[in-house]
Amino acid sequence: MTLSYKNKLYIQIGSLIALMGASTWASLFLFGLITQAGATLSDAQKELASLSVRQEQIASLAKEYEGAHALFASLEERLLPREERLHFIMLVEQLAKEAGVLHEISTADDALAGTAREISPIFFNITVSGEFPAALRFIYLLEHSQYHVGVEKAHISQGGGLTGPRKEGLVSSADNVRVQLSVKVYTRSL
Repeated sequence: MTLSYKNKLYIQIGSLIALMGASTWASLFLFGLITQAGATLSDAQKELASLSVRQEQIASLAKEYEGAHALFASLEERLLPREERLHFIMLVEQLAKEAGVLHEISTADDALAGTAREISPIFFNITVSGEFPAALRFIYLLEHSQYHVGVEKAHISQGGGLTGPRKEGLVSSADNVRVQLSVKVYTRSL
């Protein structure tokens, strides 16, 4: 059996179409694999970039922690030892003398309410009398002293000195102001 030229042509065209279809399918399959590998590589690069950003953030947080740790150490030094109230009273006397005001101080709470906790406040009532700028200077010096002090309440009234004994070099007059302060001093256990 011999094939005619026409049948041979049909066989060649069919073979050519089958070959082209197979090569097209192989090309699409290969390009699909390349695209999939490219997408996987792109995802891996994005994840690597994300991890490097996280690593930088962790390094930044570690530096911030070191700085904050140093601040916590200095904060601990600013807390008055709970058993040493006398140091604070002596500090108030020194600051009053430096500011040029008369003062009276008393403890607002005699009981140590925060003995169970490591950090707790002690409240003091301080009354100062003197010229208005001197009274403001005393408050400034008190808030910026070596201990962590917060002025909770301040009541300013005109006139009058204090009822206690007068200090040397400090004169009380009717033009002076009287400042009553409620002060919170944070303490720590020894």
